[in-house]
Amino acid sequence: MKNFAKILKWLVVLLLLAAAVWVVIWFRKDGEEVAPARIEKAKVIDVRPMLRLCSVEVFEDVPIKASIGTRHLFARARLNGDILFDLERAHSEWVGDTLMVVLPPEILQIRESTEPDSYQVIDTWNDRLLRSSNFTTAEENEIKRKAVDQWRRHLYKRGYVRRARAEAITNLGNMLAPFAAGKEVRILDPSPEGYPDGAPEQSSPGSTHQDVASINRPAAP
Repeated sequence: MKNFAKILKWLVVLLLLAAAVWVVIWFRKDGEEVAPARIEKAKVIDVRPMLRLCSVEVFEDVPIKASIGTRHLFARARLNGDILFDLERAHSEWVGDTLMVVLPPEILQIRESTEPDSYQVIDTWNDRLLRSSNFTTAEENEIKRKAVDQWRRHLYKRGYVRRARAEAITNLGNMLAPFAAGKEVRILDPSPEGYPDGAPEQSSPGSTHQDVASINRPAAP
């Protein structure tokens, strides 16, 4: 009986040791499986493909009035424009448990429509009686170029760019939410009205913290 009790005692000890070893192996294995998931959440998300989808197309029939000397022209042109975002300046990073994205400057691509009769000269005249009122092709091309520049400014003044940036914040936030693994997503816009005078110089890599700090800095009393 004593030998049996001693054997039973050692069997219990061995079983407890085996159970302890199994628990240690299980926790180590579980830790190895969880770690990649945490790393995956902290990965910086490339927002450029999503920003491509945030582009906005606009078009408008634009009246054109121009004068060269005593000659005058009145015409109509259909202009097409795309409000895109500078993908080279797109940047995102995790700040704590929040995915921060700073909306980059917009890029306006404006062109004359290729549809038939998209450009029509309605009238030309000359202040000097019996003088030619014709415009050369080069002169008309220069007039069109100036009309494009004027319409570019018009897109800012009429709020097209402001609305495009506001819609981009909403759409980008919705697209990023599934990739943020339940974490908060914040899209920050340093210039809601856009950059009518041109975008500032490109910040150095990893400057999102500076941009966020400048946006969230409380106003001076």
